[in-house]
Amino acid sequence: MDLKCILVGVGGVITGATVQYVISTHLWPNRHKTYTWVFRLRNHKKLGEPTKTDLVLDRDGYSLGYSYKYKAAIWVSYIMSKGSVGINVERGDNFYADPDIPEQARVEPNNFRNTGYDKGHLAPSAAIDFSRRSNEQTFAMSNIVLQDPKLNRQAWGNLEGKVRKWTQTKGKMAVITGPIYNDNPELINDMPVPESFYKVIYSFKDKQCIGFIFPNKPVKANELWDNAMSVADVEEKTGYNFFSNKCDKIDKKHLDKSYWEKNNL
Repeated sequence: MDLKCILVGVGGVITGATVQYVISTHLWPNRHKTYTWVFRLRNHKKLGEPTKTDLVLDRDGYSLGYSYKYKAAIWVSYIMSKGSVGINVERGDNFYADPDIPEQARVEPNNFRNTGYDKGHLAPSAAIDFSRRSNEQTFAMSNIVLQDPKLNRQAWGNLEGKVRKWTQTKGKMAVITGPIYNDNPELINDMPVPESFYKVIYSFKDKQCIGFIFPNKPVKANELWDNAMSVADVEEKTGYNFFSNKCDKIDKKHLDKSYWEKNNL
């Protein structure tokens, strides 16, 4: 064997070892960072906007329709899948006033101080974590509403956790959620208090949908299913038109509660 062949062989070994080192040390532990751009390209309004609003904003992990009257998003929509949730990124909890909202309709984090209400996420932090930036965007105050602490931390949080688990067993999910206000809402620090909250969910794989409405008061986690209903029932309560871009393919009057209750991880 001549010297040239020996050098080529040694070079191949070194190259292979270097590639393996880069993959195992830098790429594989941070592999989620190599495909997060895919999730950023999602059209979170793909199934349609449920109602007209003053302003529509598109973020990496969700879209929202903002109401200047209520100083809040009245709908937030996001698409999530098995690969886009549960990513091990460092999460923040730094709420911030949304600079994309006009100042007169903008809410500051301090407006929630001593209100007795939680800063309730509409697009949940735990579901939108495929990148640090996408997670940080969930802390914009345009994505936050006055929510009863014992709703936020019990039934509402329980449902958000189930939706994340459903992506493991039922595939990609579309979620639209938001507050519901009565005709004369209570004002706290010039912010209207929601009467209740809705959430509608659609499984792309199985073409199943479900809706929920929770009063803005304590609701226990084990009372979750007492608040389940068809998407058509949520439409009747809100006056919105959900999944309007697929109305001919989604049976919004149908509710197979057993489908959603089974196969939970």
